[in-house]
Amino acid sequence: MTQDVSDFLSMSPTEIPQTVVLPEGSYDFTITSYRSDRVGENQTPLVKVNVKATGVIQSDLDESDLANAEPTRMEFWATPNAMKQKNPALSLKSFLTDALEMSEEQSFGELLEQAIGQNFSGVVKHEMVGKNKDILQASVKRIINR
Repeated sequence: MTQDVSDFLSMSPTEIPQTVVLPEGSYDFTITSYRSDRVGENQTPLVKVNVKATGVIQSDLDESDLANAEPTRMEFWATPNAMKQKNPALSLKSFLTDALEMSEEQSFGELLEQAIGQNFSGVVKHEMVGKNKDILQASVKRIINR
């Protein structure tokens, strides 16, 4: 990475690869961070878990291009009904306790903090998001047990 402005100014645009949206496929991921939010008219609580692909299982993306792939995320509704789901791609409880095999004895806040740096495998699907549904986003839609 560049150390100062003069290093940057001596570079040409071709030396900086553009990021790419992670193609649909199967990948190994590392959890990088999370944040909680409230969304929509009802201010429904939502937890966003940010992840970075670290390996290709099955995809059109070459392993060497993985470094230029944009990070993606998983979104979990933080409501009692959503937590009851057994699908780890839909339920934060199931993701943390089943997919990541974490303890059910700690709070969700503690588990989310401990999840940073944890690895898992999943399937990415594309969806159009945004107010006008004009942004292509890669999202983890299924967890792979390996």
